[in-house]
Amino acid sequence: MNWWRRAPARSRRNTVTRDDLPGIAAAALATAIVATLAGCHPTGNLVGDALVTGAGAGAVAWVASTASWWSLVAGGGIATVAGAAPAPVLFGLAAAAVGLWLGDRRLSMPWLRSAGAGLAVQGLLRLEYDPFFTASALIAVVGLGVLAGVAIRRRRRHQRRRILLGGLIGLGVAVLFAAGFGGAALAARGDVEDGYQGLLDGLEQLQGGDPVTAAATLRLAAGHLASADSSLGALWAQPARLVPVVAQHQQAMDSVLGQAATSARAAAAALDLVDFDQLTIDGGRIDTTAIALLERPLADLEHAVTALRTALDDADSPWLVGPLADRLARYRDRAAETERQARTIHAAAADGPAMLGADGTRRYFVGFASPAEGRALMGVMGNYAILEITDGQIVRTDFGRINDLRNELKANGPFTLEASDEFYRRYATYGAGTADRPANSTFWSNVTMTPDMGSAGPLLAQLWEATRGTTVDGVILADPAALAGLLAATGPIRVEGLDQALSATNVEQFLLLDQYALDTPERSDLLEAVAEATLQAVLDGTLPPPQRLAQDLGPAAADGDLLVWARRPQENALMRLIGVDGTLPALDGRDGLAVVTNNAVANKIDSFLERRVNYQASYDPATGRTTGTVTVTLTNTAPASGYPSYVIGSEFVDVPSGTNRTLLSVYTALAPVHATVDGVDTGLALTTELGWNVVTFELDLGPGETITVVLDVDGVLDDDGYELVLRPQPMVTHDAVEVEVGGGTVWAGELTRRIVVTGRAATALR
Repeated sequence: MNWWRRAPARSRRNTVTRDDLPGIAAAALATAIVATLAGCHPTGNLVGDALVTGAGAGAVAWVASTASWWSLVAGGGIATVAGAAPAPVLFGLAAAAVGLWLGDRRLSMPWLRSAGAGLAVQGLLRLEYDPFFTASALIAVVGLGVLAGVAIRRRRRHQRRRILLGGLIGLGVAVLFAAGFGGAALAARGDVEDGYQGLLDGLEQLQGGDPVTAAATLRLAAGHLASADSSLGALWAQPARLVPVVAQHQQAMDSVLGQAATSARAAAAALDLVDFDQLTIDGGRIDTTAIALLERPLADLEHAVTALRTALDDADSPWLVGPLADRLARYRDRAAETERQARTIHAAAADGPAMLGADGTRRYFVGFASPAEGRALMGVMGNYAILEITDGQIVRTDFGRINDLRNELKANGPFTLEASDEFYRRYATYGAGTADRPANSTFWSNVTMTPDMGSAGPLLAQLWEATRGTTVDGVILADPAALAGLLAATGPIRVEGLDQALSATNVEQFLLLDQYALDTPERSDLLEAVAEATLQAVLDGTLPPPQRLAQDLGPAAADGDLLVWARRPQENALMRLIGVDGTLPALDGRDGLAVVTNNAVANKIDSFLERRVNYQASYDPATGRTTGTVTVTLTNTAPASGYPSYVIGSEFVDVPSGTNRTLLSVYTALAPVHATVDGVDTGLALTTELGWNVVTFELDLGPGETITVVLDVDGVLDDDGYELVLRPQPMVTHDAVEVEVGGGTVWAGELTRRIVVTGRAATALR
């Protein structure tokens, strides 16, 4: 026989005999077994995935014993072209080769056709082409449809009827399984709705600082959720695990309900042991032992809420229908926020006693600042206090003016600050010095020029040590908004020389503006008097429980009006959890924008400064390339007269009365490339700080004058989705900010706290 000659032509319609069945069965079985290793998840559970994938793959290979050679080539070709990894390409090429060989030789060989189809099936099941959700699945369905459809078409009529009947029976069984789950879900509906509403209410009550009510609500919710979980656990609901898409819904509800009931019950049990009312500050003392006793139940609370948040995350699936997916997302967001709160109060119970002197006296520097004289972090400090805490007893050991500290530091002689080379380059001009050049005592007034409390805190500790020779364990900065929060807790105070009492409702307006209209030479000292009186009210009186105190101080903490740096890293991490760390956010591949102004005339004119910021960005998701334009509009509403010189004039700079000389700094993730001031090109004074690019402009704004600065930026960001970090500056008047990405406004409003803006929403950044 001449092997190079073709075999004689045979019928194009394949004939399957009894002798062919063992080979076909072996090919189908091998296809089914190997398919279970493809990593497909049609049902989302191990058993269901294996059965559905294996049965489907084996069935295609079985019926494909009558597939035409070109359908094998087509199926293999689809896997080859759509394959984004070696495995599907190799399987696809092998299937196409089998089909071409069979077509060239015109051989029937049903077992080989099944094997060839099995190779195509393996390639199709391993596709990783995902330009959109279900893309790979849709391509695989097309490929499998070609193989099975052509093969069935080439069967005899009675065989086609049997196959159709088998398919209808399988569909009927799937519908029956789904109906079982539907009936169970219908029976559980009332308990699901009551349980989840109770869970949301309980979490909200916990966030609102009412643990007693939260415990009762969560316990009731746990009962409803457990009842719903029992209904969905009925035997007739379990076969739905084998039905694609339905299985994901069954498992999502089953896993979330069970964990939600467990978490709600555990959270209620933990809250039963929590009594925040005993943690009041009474006469300047807080019970550190009571705080320590809360550590265990708060750890249990954190574990319970974390387990719930994890279950909600795990239940998420792109196969879920819209209403269920939206509801899960809403619960997930609430659980994530509650988890952060639980983690925070647990950390506070763990680290709080030591911070309050349970293991030895702690000393803290407190600086009182005012945004009336703008600084990037929190205005210029005018006064200070030293607090010493021993086993929960808080004592004020020192109080005075920052100017006095400046004079003392100058008298002590040269000193050098420890900072990064980058910090020296940016702030040496303002008194920070360098590694080999002494700092200036005036840096006491300029240390808050940095927008990063993580930098300012350690430097303030160094300045205090260089001035007084003692160390501090932390630094606290507060402005009039923080004093207002404290007065909300203590009640009004009286200051000698003032007819009116100062309270949470009027102290900010008084300190930032009204005091300057008083006809008294002592008006420059009123911040000192108010700060001292407020601090004394805290130490002499009884403050409300932590949950009420958190409500009073929460706005100031969130808006950057109360900042804390702790020397010990673990305690500083607690400050980040609370949200009072005041750090310049890390960019981590995101876009970023921060606009700050530093007063350059040493007056109080920034009470009259208004700023509008517009940011237009264009982002290419394929490359991450981003271009943007920052437009900052500054308006000085100060009058030319009517206020004292130290408010709207200057003792150090020769400018007309009412003129605001300011240092405008724009922090951006992208590289500044061009700038104009009122339409006139200007140079770029470039520096960097903590991963941000910074460009600074010195501007003089006369009374009633407006200046517009436009800065073009350009660079490459992460290509996994656009995010913009916005960092505010505490101001008397909050910035009005508008962000436009791709030609449409994505966020607009008053910027009061650190946020992350995406194409869909703006979220707070802790």
